[in-house]
Amino acid sequence: MKNHLSKFSLFIILAGIILLSGIQKTTAQEFQFGFDLHYADPQGEFEVQLDNPGIGFGMWAGYRFGNSPLMLGLDFSYTNFGIDKREEPLSSTIPDLRVEVENKYNLVNGNLFMRLMLTSGVVRPYAEGLFGFNYFFTETILRQRGSADDGERLRDTNFEDVAMSYGIGGGLQLRLYRSSGINEEGEETTPATFYINLQGRYMLGNQAEYLQSGSIQITNGDVTYDISRSETDLLYFKVGLHIGF
Repeated sequence: MKNHLSKFSLFIILAGIILLSGIQKTTAQEFQFGFDLHYADPQGEFEVQLDNPGIGFGMWAGYRFGNSPLMLGLDFSYTNFGIDKREEPLSSTIPDLRVEVENKYNLVNGNLFMRLMLTSGVVRPYAEGLFGFNYFFTETILRQRGSADDGERLRDTNFEDVAMSYGIGGGLQLRLYRSSGINEEGEETTPATFYINLQGRYMLGNQAEYLQSGSIQITNGDVTYDISRSETDLLYFKVGLHIGF
């Protein structure tokens, strides 16, 4: 997989060179933010330990300086890799009052990113490099059975670990709509542009300890954790809405 990443890195570098050389006219500085849904596929050792993809969402914000194609920003995402549910008595002295216990296996990923992208056009390809962290945590949630709302009563994080991560990615912004910058009274306003974003990322993650579906075992009232440990490489596929000003 590392060889595939090296080839992908070369592709991203070449794409960046093409983007820079192909820019003939650039626009003013730009602020963007966005929201994405993603599919996270474990790779390498992580796939061996956790043969279960994750689903999640993320948000980001970035700033392009002057007429440069370079954008710097921050990116955060949440991914869930599985949920275990079971019913238990509230206590040994009240066995006839039962509650639902839920274990959620989660990841929060945060990054600094540097992005090279076309500064105009209906289709704006880009390439990026990222550096950040993976925060793995497992939550236990106590819920009331049969509640009209989500029924949550108690929540606790019972296992967590942090590892550094870094990677590369690329994508396309497809313009949906661009405002004129003139309001109904004829006054100038800040124009806004809306994009659909299609994106892929390959993130290399350092070794971390984590739990996964089935890792928490309850025997005669005692809790045991089957802890997994591996590198935490992930391949992300993202789709979302980006807004630029």
